[in-house]
Amino acid sequence: MTNMRHFALLPSLTLFGFMACSGNDAGGPQPGAGGVNQGGSPGSGGTTATPTGGRQSTGGTVDTGGTVDTGGTVDTGGTVDNGGTEDTGGTVDTGGIVDQGGASSTGGKGPSGGVTSAKGGASASGGKGAGGTTGPIGGKAGGTGGTTVVSTEPPPPPPGTIPTGYPTPTADNYAKCTKVTVGTNDACGGQPSGNVCIQCLFGGTDYNASETAPTAEATAAAGNYLVTVTLGGSAAGDTIISAESTRGMLQSVTTTPGQSLTYSFVINVRAMEGQPKHAGGPGGYPGLDLFFSGTNPQVSAIGYAKVTDSPKPIMIYIASDSTTCDQTGGAYGGWGQMLPEYFGPPIGVANYANSGASSSSFAFFGDISSRWVAGDWFIIQFGHNDKGVADSVVQANLSKHINEALTAKVNPLVVSPPARAGGYPIGDQSTLHAAAAKAAAAAANVPYIDLTALSTAWYNTLGSSAAVMKFHANGTDSTHTNLAGGEKLAGLVAKAIKDQNIGLAQYLRQ
Repeated sequence: MTNMRHFALLPSLTLFGFMACSGNDAGGPQPGAGGVNQGGSPGSGGTTATPTGGRQSTGGTVDTGGTVDTGGTVDTGGTVDNGGTEDTGGTVDTGGIVDQGGASSTGGKGPSGGVTSAKGGASASGGKGAGGTTGPIGGKAGGTGGTTVVSTEPPPPPPGTIPTGYPTPTADNYAKCTKVTVGTNDACGGQPSGNVCIQCLFGGTDYNASETAPTAEATAAAGNYLVTVTLGGSAAGDTIISAESTRGMLQSVTTTPGQSLTYSFVINVRAMEGQPKHAGGPGGYPGLDLFFSGTNPQVSAIGYAKVTDSPKPIMIYIASDSTTCDQTGGAYGGWGQMLPEYFGPPIGVANYANSGASSSSFAFFGDISSRWVAGDWFIIQFGHNDKGVADSVVQANLSKHINEALTAKVNPLVVSPPARAGGYPIGDQSTLHAAAAKAAAAAANVPYIDLTALSTAWYNTLGSSAAVMKFHANGTDSTHTNLAGGEKLAGLVAKAIKDQNIGLAQYLRQ
């Protein structure tokens, strides 16, 4: 079965799609008319990528293991996107964003986007605890005093297996879905206009196109959902699954006539779709939204249920900025937005990254800490907006949140920012504070992924600045990726999780 993405040029960009999350966050070039080239075939094992307008997931991500951290220098206040400051965000309103606990599900065939994930069913060794001990089989990194928070959840079962407690997919639920035009209310955002888009709105059909206080309907419907989907039909199909605000859930799955494949997910639904709060970001639809797209998507049944007490998911909470957040409209794509593609049950991803956030100004930590429970994970990445700040200050800011997670027996995972892609080859990235991120992780003895170095190395395999820009918003934004780029960066993170045997590795899709 071959996994391929089919993203190409957007026919046009709506204003709110452009502004959502980071459309002009970094003060960089404005989007050009005609939309975004969403990239093409990512490079395979270090070869030059030459995207031709279609986003694919078959390319091999580059393993840059052993790259040297860029750290050590003090930030001298580098600007984002060719001299502009990143979006400082609208008025912060932390209210109304509900993230109920949920349970995660099983995956089927995992994405092929260059990340070789852990075999389903095989227990990965636990990561190191804060005291330096190695976790037991099936364990998870984190904890305090040398202990390890142990997961009692099994790794993803084989394709076609529905996890215990997950809803059985039914044809009646799928009958609630309708075919719509690509791009209508951001349905199947980023897809070629000729692709088929199937929209399934299970929480309500009223689309909130403005950034307003969440409606009572949207607030009541927020939470984590267990979802099962059966793909395949009488005809051959290629099916991409996304949810909410163009959030990647599964890379393209190819099915032969008569073939049937079942996948399961945990989908985090917030009252405000996309990032938590940003001027121009639409509220979206209330409740659970699923989208199936491709040249000929084949879907036969869907199951969904809002999580109550059991089965319980293991949630990954993300604190970061516009390089990571859930984007709206398909023109931009944060890597946290595409991370769910790489994980099966019992993992769910709750992405609270928000435009303009820095290590000292992230306004949604309370939304995360009020929801996490022991055994959950906390990914933290800042640096792009810490301009003119010393590494020591950034390290202290990161350490504060890391220690709060450890106190709650939540597993921190520190990630340095993706590189800015201005110029070629990609130059010095020390102003992104990778040194501070590495030092903060080392001080707490928690896992660290140097995405600054990994992304720099990957970009430098692509051969030219033009090739790099194929993975960036509007082909000009050196800071913010499009969906293809976000997917590739998420793949680098997933591969690092596997290569470092971080506790999350056991939940990577097969």
